[in-house]
Order: sequence, then structure tokens, then C-alpha cells
Amino acid sequence: MGAVDAFVRTFSLILENKKLYLLALILALILAPIGAYLIPNEMPYEYNQTTMQKGNVIIEEYGSPINGEDMGLFIQLMKGLAAYLLISVILSSIFEYGVVKGALSYLAGEERSLGELIIAGIRHFPGVLLINVIYSLIALVFIGVAFLPIVAGILTLPVGGILIFIGIAITVFVAAIVTSLSAISIPLYVDRGSIGAAFEAFGRVFKNLLSSVGFGFLMWVGVVGIAMISAPIGFVTETFLTSGIGAYISGFLQAPFNALLYTFMWVAGVAFYRELQRTEELKKVDEELAELGIEV
Repeated sequence: MGAVDAFVRTFSLILENKKLYLLALILALILAPIGAYLIPNEMPYEYNQTTMQKGNVIIEEYGSPINGEDMGLFIQLMKGLAAYLLISVILSSIFEYGVVKGALSYLAGEERSLGELIIAGIRHFPGVLLINVIYSLIALVFIGVAFLPIVAGILTLPVGGILIFIGIAITVFVAAIVTSLSAISIPLYVDRGSIGAAFEAFGRVFKNLLSSVGFGFLMWVGVVGIAMISAPIGFVTETFLTSGIGAYISGFLQAPFNALLYTFMWVAGVAFYRELQRTEELKKVDEELAELGIEV
């Protein structure tokens, strides 16, 4: 029940403390014009057509050879993507800390202003950035190892078909665990004030393995649900607003839904972290009562 309780508590936390969504909305509104400027939605494409006639036969050849201009556009696109990724990672780290700090403060009965949360995020974003990078690498390793049976099954088909199904099941299971690990790492860091505390997530998750797997699945459900709401708007804006000022309009129209996604993921981690804390406290109370010979 811990995973379900945390999932439900996530939405109530967001509704009770709308400041958390405002923080994420500020981030999304900042990133919208930056993305529109640095990442073009469409690239010019030209192709050459050559027509030859041999007797009564007409041969047409089409091609799009890569020339210096095309390579320059590709390099420009890669530079834009790299710049956007760097900016978005830094800004996301700042606002993730602010949202998590705001949620934890609210649960502790404390009031924090938007300015205080943003300043706190600026001060601590290097820690958030480092933790997220490390956990991303850990996730790649875990999922890569879990994917090995699938590779073995593909190489040994048709006998290896069973390995593919086993590998898929293991990969999904591991991915759910990794999702929960990543979700509570930043709340641990913010709450304890130490980067090392973020890695206590392993102990907490594996002590509550079933709840952690369930929470990972529920987080996916939440992300997919939000994506299903925003996808039609994203499709329409990307289709009809693809260049010039339209790209900026498209980015701003999608910003509120991106903000909702950010808020959900970050607040969900706080809710699950607090749920694990509550579970551990209850276990300690049960152990103390058992030592006194009192059965609950």
C-alpha cells in the first residue's frame, strides 16, 4: 500500500501547495524560448534530379549528396542541442532542488517563498546535478545488465525465445527499481544536506522492494497520463507552428504541461521518500513493542 499512498499523496501535495507548480512553470517558460532558438524544428532539404535519355528510355536519378552547407547545418544543430542540454540540465537542477525543498518544507509545516526556494536551488544545484548524473549512469548499468538475457536470446533463436521473455521481465523489473532509486535520491540529499545521503536510497529501496517496484510502475502511469493529455497539443503546435515566431508560440503552449510533468516527478519522489520514512518508523515501533512483549 505504500506505493499507492505515495502516488495519491503526490497529487494532493501539488494541489495543496501550488507554489511547487509555479516553480516548475517558471522553468518551463524559461526553457521554451531557449529551445525554440537553439533547436530548429525543421531543416532545409534539397535534392538533385538528373535526367538522362538512352534511346527511348528516360532515366531519372535523385540524390541528396552531403555538401559543405548540409554539414554546416548539421554541426549547427548539434551545437544547438548540446547548448540546450547544458542549459536545461543546470536550470532543471536549480528548480528540482527548489520544488523538493518546497515540498519537504510544506510537509514539515514550514513556509518558503518562491525567492527563497530559487536561491536555495542556485546554491545547491551542483549537488543535484552530480547526483542525477551518477544515478543516470547507475541506471544505464543496471538496465544494460538486465538486457543481457534478451541479447543472448536473440543470438540463440529460436531456442532462445524464452530468454527474451525472461530478459524483458527482468528489464522492466529493474527499470521500476531504478525509477524509485532516482526518485528519492534528491529528497534524501535535500532533507539530509549531504550528497552521501542520496546513496542511502539503495538501502531504503531494497528494504521495501515490492513497494519500490510498485511505485516505479505508478510513476510511469503518471508520466504516460500527463503525456497523453499534452500530446495532442504538442502534435498540433509542432505541425502548424514550425518556424519563425510559431516555434516560440509552440514552446509556450506546451510549457504548462511540461511544468506539470516536472512537478509530478519531483513531488512524487518526496511523497515516496516520506512514505518509506513512515514505514521504517512503524517497523521500529513494532520492534520496540515486541521487545516489551506487547503484540500489535
